[in-house]
Amino acid sequence: MNAKAQDTASRPLTGQELDRLELFLEGENSWGWEPMPLDMLQGFLCGVASAPEAIAPEAWLPWALGIETWPDARPEAAEWYELLKRYYLQQIPALEGREDAALVLYDESPGISNRFEHWCVGYLDCLDLAAESLFDLGDPEEVEELLFPIEVLGDALEAKDRAKFSESEWQALLADCSEDLWPAVLDTYRYGNALRNRPTTMKREAPKTGRNDPCPCGSGKKYKNCCGKVH
Repeated sequence: MNAKAQDTASRPLTGQELDRLELFLEGENSWGWEPMPLDMLQGFLCGVASAPEAIAPEAWLPWALGIETWPDARPEAAEWYELLKRYYLQQIPALEGREDAALVLYDESPGISNRFEHWCVGYLDCLDLAAESLFDLGDPEEVEELLFPIEVLGDALEAKDRAKFSESEWQALLADCSEDLWPAVLDTYRYGNALRNRPTTMKREAPKTGRNDPCPCGSGKKYKNCCGKVH
């Protein structure tokens, strides 16, 4: 990829491009895809960026766009792939704290309990996508604490946990979690990326030479009397 193409690939979407993408995601397409709405997509992409292992676009694109047969090789499909890749990169500065967050939230989405629900459902969907999730590689109690506001707002608590709250307590919890959502997302991003960059154990490519084995240098001596000799 030349420098110009690389710059275009990382450029944030213009307002016009974002409007086109939003209309496409909301169903104005003839592709037979069932994509996430924009609010859910943004949460999903923040989850992709926070995974403890890198998730390639080829893994998350069909999930985000609702494509059953992948790849869709129609030439026109490439435009939507590129728009989504750029929109993904557009989330990183806010996750790294270099820009203010601009969450996409729909106040009047039907069938949801709060305006953050679709966003958080998208974020949590990524836990099913990663080969090894935060729960697999991190400390389960720490991860549960990090994700708690997202699970509450995403209506993802188990029934037995939800039943612990009266209706008034639940509404108060929703209000608290609304305030805690973005700090929790930032903490989870840092946590996931710390796991992604964790030191790895080096694997030995060849079997270890025993002290009484022939020396691999070809001298004919035992290893302990040649290259493995203790001086």
